[in-house]
Amino acid sequence: MKRLIIATTIVLGLACVGSVSVAQDETHTTNLQNFTVTAPAGQYETYFIDLPTGYGLKAFVGNTHRQYVQAERAAEGSEALRKLGIASQPFVAVAIDNSTGPGVAKRFLLSDSVQNTVAIVDVYCKRAAPEGKRCRLVSRSV
Repeated sequence: MKRLIIATTIVLGLACVGSVSVAQDETHTTNLQNFTVTAPAGQYETYFIDLPTGYGLKAFVGNTHRQYVQAERAAEGSEALRKLGIASQPFVAVAIDNSTGPGVAKRFLLSDSVQNTVAIVDVYCKRAAPEGKRCRLVSRSV
């Protein structure tokens, strides 16, 4: 029980570290098809996609190295909460580095507890694009 309390305290602390400056900045939200983009000024972008499996994918995208480090911390904190069963929504969280090159394309396979693939999500990001529209999440059928 003591380890669970310590782990929960650390995870909540890490989650709060990444969101301290969010309260000070203006947040812009844009709805695009079946996912939402949230882009606090000067921070990483967050993309959500709901999947037919009851889960979803939350991609934290850093367009600079500093933003990527913040996105990585946020994804780790979110994943820790999800695995402990404390998360408010069942989103699998990943961090994506969009700070180098012309863009990035990644494929994520979501598996159940017996390692069966239940969802495939492709993430496409561009470096040169309007704010809030740099990435696209596409769900593929299994």
